[in-house]
Amino acid sequence: MDVSGYPKVELLATAEKECCSILRLFPEQYLGMKLSLVRAGRTLPKGTFKKRDAQKLCRVDVNKTSKVFEWFCKLGWIPHASTRLNHSHQQPENGQEQQHQQMDFC
Repeated sequence: MDVSGYPKVELLATAEKECCSILRLFPEQYLGMKLSLVRAGRTLPKGTFKKRDAQKLCRVDVNKTSKVFEWFCKLGWIPHASTRLNHSHQQPENGQEQQHQQMDFC
């Protein structure tokens, strides 16, 4: 799906646009998910935010939510999530922009 003509697409990084295209999410829908997931992941007690909580929080297909949740965990945007992905997560070096992170869930 080409998301270039949808509202709020200018707020997305290149990788986020790719995510929306692959998962067939509207940019505004993705931004709502991002806000909800990142906020919950940073405010809940460490290790308590799980994928199933993310699926309940977002009113989007559970498979799409799972993919976005896993990607955000890999990027470190949900630092306290309870997931096996955090054990192998590496922070990007200084100077690297997160928008250049590859979408490796596809």
